[in-house]
Amino acid sequence: MEPGETAPAFHGAQTPRSAAATLRDFDARVPLWGIGEVDGAGRWIPEHLPGLLVVAPHPDDEVLGAAALIAAALRGGSAVKILAATDGTGSHPPSTIPADQLAEVRTAESEAALEELSTLIPGGPDSSGGPRGEGGSRSSEDPGKMERLRLKLPDGELAAHIESLTRQIGAALLHMPGGTLVAAPLSQDGHPDHDACGEAATAAAAQHNAPLVQYPVWLWLHSTPPAQTSRPKTPSDIPWSAARSIPIDAELAEARSRAVASFVSQLGTELGTPVDRKPGEPVLTATMLATVLRDQQVVFPGTPLDFEGLHAERDDPWGVTSRWYEQRKYALTLATLPRARYRRAFEPGCSIGGLTELLAPRCEEVLATDISSSALEAAASRVSAENVTFQEASIEDWPEGALDLILISELAYYLNDSQWSAVLARAAAALEPDGHLVSVHWRHANAEAFRSAEQIREDLWAVPGWTSHGSYEDLDMLIDVVGPAGPSVAQAEFLD
Repeated sequence: MEPGETAPAFHGAQTPRSAAATLRDFDARVPLWGIGEVDGAGRWIPEHLPGLLVVAPHPDDEVLGAAALIAAALRGGSAVKILAATDGTGSHPPSTIPADQLAEVRTAESEAALEELSTLIPGGPDSSGGPRGEGGSRSSEDPGKMERLRLKLPDGELAAHIESLTRQIGAALLHMPGGTLVAAPLSQDGHPDHDACGEAATAAAAQHNAPLVQYPVWLWLHSTPPAQTSRPKTPSDIPWSAARSIPIDAELAEARSRAVASFVSQLGTELGTPVDRKPGEPVLTATMLATVLRDQQVVFPGTPLDFEGLHAERDDPWGVTSRWYEQRKYALTLATLPRARYRRAFEPGCSIGGLTELLAPRCEEVLATDISSSALEAAASRVSAENVTFQEASIEDWPEGALDLILISELAYYLNDSQWSAVLARAAAALEPDGHLVSVHWRHANAEAFRSAEQIREDLWAVPGWTSHGSYEDLDMLIDVVGPAGPSVAQAEFLD
C-alpha cells in the first residue's frame, strides 16, 4: 500500500497498515494545535474552550479518540458532555450475552472510564463528582462538570440514522455554552458508525455555527500517512495536511491508561468471543491499543462555519458596521499600506465589502471574492465604485495576471496546510516587484483555526524573496505588510 492510500474495506481486526516508526515520523511532523499552548508540566491548555461536546459512536471511543480533548476541558473548568450514540451492543453476539445486559455493562464501563479522567480536574474528582448519566441532576452547563447522555441508537446502523443523530447533536448544543467545541470521529475513520457520527457532527456544527474537531480511532489501523518526501499515487480522502497534535503529558497518560482498563468487555473474552474476532481475540488488542494510544493525540480541526448561512441570516454577521474594533482595524490596515495608490488589488473573503469600500479610492482596480452569494449581494449594494468587481469564488480560484496588492484579512487561519501553502506560492508568483501583501488576523484563540496569527506571520516572513515592510500589533490583532524588497515610504517619495 502506498503512503497516503486508504484500504478499500476495513472491519477492525487487521494488522495495522503502518509500522510504529512510520507513525512516529508522521507524529513528529504534525504541528501543535494552535488554539492552545503547552505549559511547564507538558499539559496542553486551550486559551478559550467554553465547552466540549464529544460524540462517541460506542462506549470507549470517547477515551480512545478524545481523551486529550476531555482532559483539556476538565482542567480548564469547561462544561463537558459525552453523547453516547449507541450502547455498543454489537460488539458481542446475543448468543453469548443478551443485548440489554451488554448495554448496561458497556455503559458502566464508560462511566468508570470517565471517572478516571475526572481525576484530572483541579482539586480532584470530588470537586465535580465525575460524570452523571441520564438520571443525574448535574448539568453540563456548570463549569468543570461532565455529563454522559445515552442516545440508544442501534449499533452498526448509524448510517441509517444520520438525520436523527444530527438533530440530537444540535439539541445538545443548545444546552451548552456558546462556542462549545464539537468533537466527533473522523468522517473517514473506516468504521461505518464512526463515519456516520463524523458526518452528523459536521452537519450539526455547520447548522449551529459551532467549532468542530474530528478525532481518529481506527484510521491508524487501515491507512498509512503520507511520507514527508513522497506523494501518494492515488488521491486520498483523508485530510492529512489538516492534522494537528495535542501532547499527552505524564498525568494524562496515566489517567488514560486507567480509563482504558475500565473497558473490560472489550479487552478480554469473558463475555464470549466478540463479533468478527477469532476465538480468544478481544476487540481491543494490544497491537491496536499501542497503535492508537501514542504520545500525542492527533486530531483534525474542521471549519464547519456556514458562511452562506451566516450572511443570509444576518446583514452584518461580523459587526463590521457597528463595532469600533472593526472600524479601527480597517483604518489601521489602510494606514499600513506603503503606497498611496495601487494598480490591481485582490481581496479574497471580502464578506459584505467593509474593507473593499475603503480600498476602492486607492486602487485602479479591485477584485473582491467570497464563497457566500449573500455576502456578495450585500457587498455589491454597499460598494458602487465602478473599479470594483465582486465575484463568487473560493481561495482556490486565484485570479490570473499580476497583482500589486493582496489583502488576506481574517482568512488564513481557516485554510488547511495545503491551501495555505498554495496561497503563499500563488501570492509570491503573482505579486509584482513593487507589490505588497497585507495580512490582518485576530490574535485570540479560535477553535476553527488551523493556525494562529503568530504562525501566519512566521509563514509570511519565511517566503523566499519577501521582506517586512511594516507591521502593527496589539492584544487583539496582528497586521503585517510583506513583499519583495523595496524602498521605504520616505525613500520612495523624497529621500535621495
